[in-house]
Amino acid sequence: MKEMPPKLSNKLENLFPNLPYRKRGIKITLDLLKVTIKILNNSTNKTLPQNCRNETAEKTPYGLDKLVKINLPTSQRTANIVSDILAKKKIVEIIHVKNKRTERMIKGTCLVNKWTW
Repeated sequence: MKEMPPKLSNKLENLFPNLPYRKRGIKITLDLLKVTIKILNNSTNKTLPQNCRNETAEKTPYGLDKLVKINLPTSQRTANIVSDILAKKKIVEIIHVKNKRTERMIKGTCLVNKWTW
């Protein structure tokens, strides 16, 4: 996974000066925010379904939540919470994407262009 450019990393740190903190049961850290942004940057169209589960990565469907679990030691659902936090700072947009298995519309997260590299 490509590292975040220092300019964006510094900007992210400035937007979140009070880290770490807890939100809806999970610990929000700079590492969690950076990993989430890097995962989205490396995905097709900078977009992923959230697919949140309070399960291990193996039991979580493909999407942002599973990829965060693979990259950080957690089995908590994080994608929806982190996406909401990043959306408030206009780093991502919460969108709807089609679930490839069920063809239903589900929540997804899209990295905005000015945060891509």
